Amino acid sequence: MENKKKKGLSLKAILQFVILCAGATSIYRPVYSRSSFYDAFIESFQVSNTQFATMFSTYTLFTLLTYFLGGVVADKIPPRKLLAFSFLSTGALTFWQLQFPSYGVAVFIYGAMGVTTTLTFWAALIKATRQFGQMVGGESKALGSLEGGRAITNMLLSTFCVWLFAQAVSSMAGLRSVLIIYGIALVACGLGTWFVFDDDLSEEAVSKDSLPKLILECMKNKYVWICCFVVMGAYAMTSMLEGYVSSIANACFSLSAVAAATVTVIGMYIQPVGSFGGGWLGDKIGASKTIILSVAGMIVASFIITVLPANAAMAVPFVIIYSFFAIFMSCARGQFYAPLREIGIPMYLSGTATGLIATIGYSSDLFLPLITGRLLDTMDAIVAYKIVIYILIGFGIFSIVMASLIVSYVKKSEKAKEGTE
Repeated sequence: MENKKKKGLSLKAILQFVILCAGATSIYRPVYSRSSFYDAFIESFQVSNTQFATMFSTYTLFTLLTYFLGGVVADKIPPRKLLAFSFLSTGALTFWQLQFPSYGVAVFIYGAMGVTTTLTFWAALIKATRQFGQMVGGESKALGSLEGGRAITNMLLSTFCVWLFAQAVSSMAGLRSVLIIYGIALVACGLGTWFVFDDDLSEEAVSKDSLPKLILECMKNKYVWICCFVVMGAYAMTSMLEGYVSSIANACFSLSAVAAATVTVIGMYIQPVGSFGGGWLGDKIGASKTIILSVAGMIVASFIITVLPANAAMAVPFVIIYSFFAIFMSCARGQFYAPLREIGIPMYLSGTATGLIATIGYSSDLFLPLITGRLLDTMDAIVAYKIVIYILIGFGIFSIVMASLIVSYVKKSEKAKEGTE
């Protein structure tokens, strides 16, 4: 089990945590801010909707191709170097992006960002957070707090950037101002990482083994695969329902476009409650048990949404139920990688395991949107969304079953340990 000895939160540790939260939020904003400034991107880059979609698809393709390789890289190079490079390189690409270059160059920039936000970043982030958790006495708490910190940073940064955009004389000028803020934030996080983090904290976590040996060791561990399936089921629920919540609000409960968008904002503001709460609970009862409870909560909330009468009178109950779903969702997300300590994954293998979990766990983004789109194109929206939610409930049940296998493994390990003492 996890070492509970706390070394305390020094000023340096606090700065490290702030940088992880701020950096892990800022690094994705140059790409994902399209949700807030979609029309401004189209106008500024002078591209069609299809071309802009291609830019984003290029980014997504490179992230999926580099998740696993990035995990292996994180086990060979200290997180400090990888995180600093990721922040600084993404910041440089952001400053290039705000020049609004030609379409071909823009596609290249988005592809490059797919590499700098995944290959050299994601696994290194999780590994650094696990190390931070060991330093302060709780990996689940650290991972949950990271998710909560990211949510808070996203709220503050997004609110400020929307205000800044509104002050501009044109959409292009507003978007350029927003991208400048993101670029400055990334450069600041990169420099901060270089000077605040230490390689010596990571020495025990950097593998001396060859790449093939690292990959083979990871692949042979059946519980790493089980973690992959836990995340796949839970992530499918969180990603899909969150992504379509405004559309569900509009189609099923007659909320206006503005009111439907407000539902997502409400969810964003209450997510830190679940993230921090999940981190605390994970260190109390175990990460896998916390995921089981969180996914069960999402399943109950999702089922209630399907049985609510589809009319405007149910709009308020829908918002309330989704608010509970958002809390459970953020609780689960913050614990996706916390079971690594429960199944005994050593720190030197943490990056490779994280890369495999991310690759398999997030793979539902490849096919569930296509299924949802097909259903919405061929049948009534209310019926289609109910079918989609039932599919997601199936993914949730699958996640619970897989997480239960880890809980069983932990119990057996504890009994075996007690028998040898």
